[in-house]
Formats: sequence, C-alpha cells, structure tokens
Amino acid sequence: MENYAEIEELLSDAEMMGRRWAFDRAQGGEHDGRTPTDHDILDLHRAMFSEFLDWAGTTRRDDRGPGGRVPVPWPDVRLQLRNLSLDLAAWMGDVTTMDIEAVANVIADTHHRFQMIHPFKDTNGRTGRVLDHYILWVTFGLRSDFLETSPSIEYFPTEHHEDEYYEGLLEADLHRPDRIHAFYLERLLALFDDS
Repeated sequence: MENYAEIEELLSDAEMMGRRWAFDRAQGGEHDGRTPTDHDILDLHRAMFSEFLDWAGTTRRDDRGPGGRVPVPWPDVRLQLRNLSLDLAAWMGDVTTMDIEAVANVIADTHHRFQMIHPFKDTNGRTGRVLDHYILWVTFGLRSDFLETSPSIEYFPTEHHEDEYYEGLLEADLHRPDRIHAFYLERLLALFDDS
C-alpha cells in the first residue's frame, strides 16, 4: 500500500469490519473474559482486510517495523505474537479487582508490544486499535448490547493526543511506559466520562 489517500475509505471500512468482528465475538459469549490468542489476532486481521489485501491474516515476510526500526526480525514474528498473547493472559490477573488504571495499563502494554512486533506487512496501526477494542469488549467485558453504543476509544481528538500517543510508544520502546500508560488512562477516563 503506497497511497493511503486513495484507499482511505477501504481502510476505514476495514476498521469498522474489525470492530464488528470483535463485537460479535464479545456478544457470542464463548470468548467472554478470554485474552486474544495469536490465532485470534491473525483472524482479526483477515476479517478486516481480506476483501482487498491478498496477504491479510498472514504475518510479514520481510524486515520492517515502526519508524523504520526492526525490533523483531520477520522469522520471529509468529513466536513473538504467541508470547504477546501468553504475556497478556499473565498480565490480566483477576479482572473483577482491576480498576480503570490497571485496565488502561494492560491495553497500553499490549498495544505497545503489538506495534513493536509489527506483525503485518502494513495496517498494523489500525489492527492494533481494533485489538484494543477486542480487549476492552471481549476480555474485560466493557461493552453494551450494541456495537454502536459500546465504548469506543477516541485516540486522536487533537494533535496533542496524537503526539502523546507516538511519543508514548517511543518512550515505551526505551522501557519507560509511563507516558503510554498515561495516554491510555486519559483516553479511557474520557471514554467513560462520556458514557
């Protein structure tokens, strides 16, 4: 994908299809409280992009990463996705005792790791944002009866928020996750204040 402007509508539609897929999984009940597996992440990507990307649902086969860095070489992507899913399950603990800050930290840490792994040839940002909603709706059960009224994170209401997000990811790369934790906490508090 070279020119995002030409396919922006397809990408936006794909993001909504991914949210629908995650919400349907949440409503189905059999996944309630479960963390996404590496296979779930590949299935999510396939559900989002298979209509126009022939590689949807498959991991990248070259070295690429966020900002041109390659923290995870392509042969290690599947293993790192599996490790992410296992770590996420370990981070969860008892969801009934987690406060909003703990929820924000789990989502932020998962999002950061996903972006660092950069599992797909492209579309990692959108996929990561939909994965956040999967965790919110399926794993934590924070949803309503309808997709349209379920909590939906507004990531970038201002340029400042966008800067905080990207700076937070960079600092998390340096093992300083406070900024990305603060970003997600602020976004979740705004989300639930509006609900």
